[in-house]
Amino acid sequence: MTTSRSGLLGRWRAWRDARRARRDTRPAVAQEPKPDWQSPVSVVEPVRPEWSVALASDDEPLLLEAKGGVFQFEVFAHFSFRSNEISVEHLRERADASLREARADLLRMAWPLARTCEAGDPVAAEDLINSHVAQGWCYEQDGARIRCRPTVRVRIDPALRDRMRPSQLDKQGMKEELELGLLKAAHARELTETWLDVFARLEGVEEGADELTAVQRQFLVPFAATLADREFAGMAQAVRAARRKGTDDLANVLKKASEGHEKIGMFEFANAYDKALNAFSQQMGLTPFSWIEDGPHSMEGAE
Repeated sequence: MTTSRSGLLGRWRAWRDARRARRDTRPAVAQEPKPDWQSPVSVVEPVRPEWSVALASDDEPLLLEAKGGVFQFEVFAHFSFRSNEISVEHLRERADASLREARADLLRMAWPLARTCEAGDPVAAEDLINSHVAQGWCYEQDGARIRCRPTVRVRIDPALRDRMRPSQLDKQGMKEELELGLLKAAHARELTETWLDVFARLEGVEEGADELTAVQRQFLVPFAATLADREFAGMAQAVRAARRKGTDDLANVLKKASEGHEKIGMFEFANAYDKALNAFSQQMGLTPFSWIEDGPHSMEGAE
């Protein structure tokens, strides 16, 4: 009996040890976290809504001295009050009660900033003040805290505005006149070029020639300008008359020089002729002798 019990007990122990060995070699299985309801205590604080109240004081602008202390900026402030610790009705009451204090705090913070800005540059003052007070500040009462965030709009001093208005009107007028003049010039140029092309085709300038020469353009531009723009046509006619007068003046000078060349000698006559021709070329906007070189071919070349 003893041997039988020992054998049975030994086999049971061997089976138990083998089972434990197999269980220890199994891969570990991650245990799922227990749900919150199984934890001993789980308390979730409710999310409180954040209320916002906006107040403005445009009727009473803050007056801040600009750089130099002569002119002032008119600062119109808007205040936004926010809190998630009190009701919206209570926040409105607190905002109304804190508005005067908020204006005083804004004045204290913005005063030294405005003194660094030029009186004629309200945009720079506005950007500087808004960037400085962007984070706002807090007011606390009865254990409840509200945050105040201001934004400002800055206007130039009325006296300086009246002083600058005439010059700004002139500047704006000049800008508009420039834009109109450029538009009219482009319009006149395009139409004149179009009519010059028409003249070139009708005249049959030269066989195989695509463009008019400078001399041909000088002759035809006053006529083409008449079809393009009245004001431009008048100026083109004036230029044409000035060139004709210059030609007449040159002819008179040369005539007098030719009549008196017997008295002064050939060298002096040639020198006077050359100076007169150079002066005429400069007045007409031409290089010396270009009006001869670009003119019609000589009789020898034609032959």
